[in-house]
Amino acid sequence: MQAIAHSSIDDSALVQEGRLKISRASSQMPVLGRIRDRFALGQPLKGLKIALALPLEAAAACLGKTLQAGGAELVITGSGPHSNDGEIGAALAADGITVIAESDSEPESAKARLICAMETGRPHLIVDDNGELIGTLQSEHPDLLADIRGGVARTRAGLLHLTRLEKEQRLPFPMIVLDDALGMNTFDRRCGTVPSVWDAMLQTTDFAVAGKTVVVAGYGRRGKAIAMQARALGAHVVVAEIDPSKAVEAFMDGCQVMRLQEAALIGDLLITTTGASDTIGGKHCFLMKDGVLLCQTGPANGEINTSELADIAVSHCTVRNNLERYELIDGRNIYIYDAKPPASEATADVDCAEVTDMRLALMALSLQYMNEHYDRLGNEVMKVPYLLDEEIAVLKLQSIGANIDEAADW
Repeated sequence: MQAIAHSSIDDSALVQEGRLKISRASSQMPVLGRIRDRFALGQPLKGLKIALALPLEAAAACLGKTLQAGGAELVITGSGPHSNDGEIGAALAADGITVIAESDSEPESAKARLICAMETGRPHLIVDDNGELIGTLQSEHPDLLADIRGGVARTRAGLLHLTRLEKEQRLPFPMIVLDDALGMNTFDRRCGTVPSVWDAMLQTTDFAVAGKTVVVAGYGRRGKAIAMQARALGAHVVVAEIDPSKAVEAFMDGCQVMRLQEAALIGDLLITTTGASDTIGGKHCFLMKDGVLLCQTGPANGEINTSELADIAVSHCTVRNNLERYELIDGRNIYIYDAKPPASEATADVDCAEVTDMRLALMALSLQYMNEHYDRLGNEVMKVPYLLDEEIAVLKLQSIGANIDEAADW
């Protein structure tokens, strides 16, 4: 397949550096490595075309090389602005993977890349990280959906978007969402995503957690992990939820449960983990204490409605990179920290390869599962089949040299 590379990634001088980055990441991803070896032998994806809408970083490149080893033809494009590493793109293009990427970070350019990737690849399977690829195609080029058998999404935002399409009976094919997979919770979030959110936030804001009231909006797996970390740091944790079962779970875990509007009155730090836009709006900000810190951790911006906050503020300034201050008419200050770094600070290796190993390995197996079962599945949003999650856990144990008992041993 002829590799296509746009913008700066067609510079051959970048190829060697990109390959070094991919090799480094690959050495830290033993589970995905085992799947790559298996795919290379069995060629379960031979003849398939797969489109990946993922951040163009070293770990995602390792997923691409795994799918390529399984016989697939690939096209990969960054899943949004600020997610393209030119060296990684150059290395993938040199190795026969079609790369659609540009340095331009405008939203319209990102949409154009997604459409170009689909027109170029005409895929049978897709990885739609945040659910934005399907929405773009439905609104701009519905004809490009015809050959797609199904796909995989990873994030909470992807889950919400795809679930909405399913309820509206507009989901064009089955999709597996990794967000609620056991491996995503036990390793990916607890050991990777959540600690990195806390580390970056505390370093940027100089916020002292011990003794403070931390409000967590949303008690899904990300929210639960963030709440656990807050308690470990000495905070009093309040949880706001719309799901009764999750609210009960938060209470049984030792958290105080209340409505977000009530929690806004007492919180020193409010963290959104819902993935839903406008979780915190002007009606909440109007109630907050002076000096409160707000942090949105969802995969897409908009959990905090900054437009409504700006409407009730008399001034707004940037305190430091990624930290904004809004002053209200009565002199109170509200600070907002966005857990996603600004473009000037974004790096290609946003996630630690070792932490993303199980996530990307699960993506690879989910794509294989989708290809083998798509004709028996409805147009619905699916959780990861338990057997796949269990298989990833077994491979992880093998990679660390750990053995466990079998039921017959007890």
